[in-house]
Amino acid sequence: MGRLIATPHLARASRHIFATLLIACLTGAGLATAQRPAQKGQPAVVQQKDDGKLPSDKELEKKKAEAKAAQVKLSPVELLVETSIFAYGGRKQLEVARAAIHEEGTIRLASDQGDLTGSYSLRAMRREKSWQDLLRVDLEMAPPGSADGNRSAIKYIIGFNGASVWSAQNGQYMTLAASAERAFRAQLTHEYTALLRYKEDGSKIELIGPDTVVGVETNMIDLTTPNGDKTRFWISTKTYRVVQCEYEVKLDDSQPPTKYLLKYFYTPFKVVQNTLVPVRRLMTQDSKFVQEIVINSAVYSAKLDPEVFQHLQEQ
Repeated sequence: MGRLIATPHLARASRHIFATLLIACLTGAGLATAQRPAQKGQPAVVQQKDDGKLPSDKELEKKKAEAKAAQVKLSPVELLVETSIFAYGGRKQLEVARAAIHEEGTIRLASDQGDLTGSYSLRAMRREKSWQDLLRVDLEMAPPGSADGNRSAIKYIIGFNGASVWSAQNGQYMTLAASAERAFRAQLTHEYTALLRYKEDGSKIELIGPDTVVGVETNMIDLTTPNGDKTRFWISTKTYRVVQCEYEVKLDDSQPPTKYLLKYFYTPFKVVQNTLVPVRRLMTQDSKFVQEIVINSAVYSAKLDPEVFQHLQEQ
């Protein structure tokens, strides 16, 4: 891949945008088993209508009671997480509906010149484990000082093809710093969907105890992947939704780890193919705002060509 040479007025902004974006752009890819790849010539996605069928509070408590009475005994933490999986639509429905996804919306990023806004598109397909999932994020950002409309939008692409991370700006490949690649790949194992896939991934879960988050009573649960990545999740005791998660990434071996906090919001309420979608995701880095993503549309069971995760093709 060739290295992009940015123009002077974009160089500083581009470095900051990529540093922020690569830390946190992959939020909310609810993934499941991969479908048969679409044949060339087929549309990239198949539209799906929102479906508001999710378990009620009574059904959640009933499910929890049934799990307690089941012959296969669950530990307290397994009971909590399995109920949470049910609250998001159930393991089987998540597997079927989120085999391949396409989310679109808006993104706001922090920069030295002030917050930047733009369009956001995420496409993803699941592989056997979370950290093997295929991912691609396309952004179109207005450069700093472009309020007068004299500067063209900048197009960014970041992808993971199952083996390596690649990126491009305005149609030209870029070489990423090692720290940026670490931050990008961290999203594969620290999202709320990693908790919903703990059993499939072979991750360990541990109940830490109760906590209150902005007036919401929650239970804290620690998840550890087989390779040692750790994430703490806060699950509402009423709705069993993930309220927030926290994790650390060592971007530079010579520096202390960087701490990230990701908050999930569910208003307005959005359900796609009977699975719950957090519509707004807010991230801080070492307690400072870095990113907000708002999902306007989500297509699940999407027909995606795996080639889009390999290189710059548009479809």
